[in-house]
Amino acid sequence: MPKKDLIIIGAGLSGLYAATLLHDRFNITILEARDRLGGRILTKDGHDLGPSWVWPHQSNILKLIRQYKLELFTQYTEGDALYDTPGSVQRFQSPLSGPSARVAGGLQRLIEALASTLPSDMAHLNEEVTKISCSNENVRVETHHASYYADYVISTLPPRLACESIRYEPPLDEEVYRKMLQTPTWMGHTTKCVVEFQEAFWKDEGLSGFAFSHVGPLGEIHDASTKDRAALFGFLHPKASAHNIESHVKEQMKRLFADKYKLITKVYCTDWKEEKFSSTKHDHAGLSEHPSYGLKLSHCDERLFFIGTETAYDNGGYLEGAVNSALDIAKRLRDD
Repeated sequence: MPKKDLIIIGAGLSGLYAATLLHDRFNITILEARDRLGGRILTKDGHDLGPSWVWPHQSNILKLIRQYKLELFTQYTEGDALYDTPGSVQRFQSPLSGPSARVAGGLQRLIEALASTLPSDMAHLNEEVTKISCSNENVRVETHHASYYADYVISTLPPRLACESIRYEPPLDEEVYRKMLQTPTWMGHTTKCVVEFQEAFWKDEGLSGFAFSHVGPLGEIHDASTKDRAALFGFLHPKASAHNIESHVKEQMKRLFADKYKLITKVYCTDWKEEKFSSTKHDHAGLSEHPSYGLKLSHCDERLFFIGTETAYDNGGYLEGAVNSALDIAKRLRDD
C-alpha cells in the first residue's frame, strides 16, 4: 500500500518526534519558519535558553532521553537561598522542591538526536507558512517561497500563533478559533537569561544559587552550571523591562554577590516575546499561574490537526506535554 503524504509545520520537539513516529507510514515534509531546528528549545554554548528541566514523573520525555542515550544530571539545589529586596539582600533556608534534572550539553542534543533518525532533506528551513487550503483532493500549504500538497497536515505551532499568523480556506470554525486564541503560549511572555561566571563561588559559600527578587530585573534565579561552566539562570520579572537587560542583570549580580559579580564572563538572554515564531501580542501580558492546557482540535474534515505542548491534557506546557501531543497524533493517524 503506497504511503500517504504528510506535512508537519514546525520542527520543534513535538514536530520532530511526530516525524520519527510516523515516517515509516507517511512521506513526510517538515516546514520550519526559523533557520534552525528546535522551536522553543534553544541551546547556546551548552546553556538552555528555552525549557531545561524534566521531572521524575514525566515518563515519556525521560524514556525518549534514555532512548537516545543522553545523559541527565540533577539540578543543583543544595544550600541557602537569597531574597533580593530594595533595601538589602537576605539569606534564608531554601524551600524544598521536587527533584528536577537537565540534559548534559543542553536539550539541543535531543533535537539533534531526533533529526539524525530522519532523512536529511525532510526538514525545510526558512519556510514560514502563510496559508492552508483544503480541497477534496488534498490540503495545500503555502509559504513565501512555495506550495506543498499532502493528504494530512499537522501544525505544531502554539495555538494563538497558528490561528493568527496563517490564513485558512475554508476559515477555521469560530469555536476552534476562539479556543486557540484563548490558549496562552507557554514561554510566550518570558525572557530568560543565563549568567556565566569563572567559578561557581556560591556553592563554596553554602548557597544553592536560588534567589527571588521584587527588585529585578530577574525575578527568579537558579543554578545553571554545566559540567564545565559555572552559571546561574533567571527569568525576567513580569514588571521589568528587557531593555538593556545585560547591563541591568550585571547590576543585580553585584547587588546579590558584591565583588563576585566581577567573575561574570558572559550573559546570554532570549526575549521570547520578540520571537515572532513563538509568541503573539496576546502573550505579552504574562501569566499569573500555570494555564490549564488541553485541546483536541482539527480542521478540513480531520485532515489538518493542531498539536504541541499547549494541546496536551497531560503535562501541558512542559517538554512532557510536547512529547505526549506527538504520541497522541501518531496513534490517531496510525489507527486511521
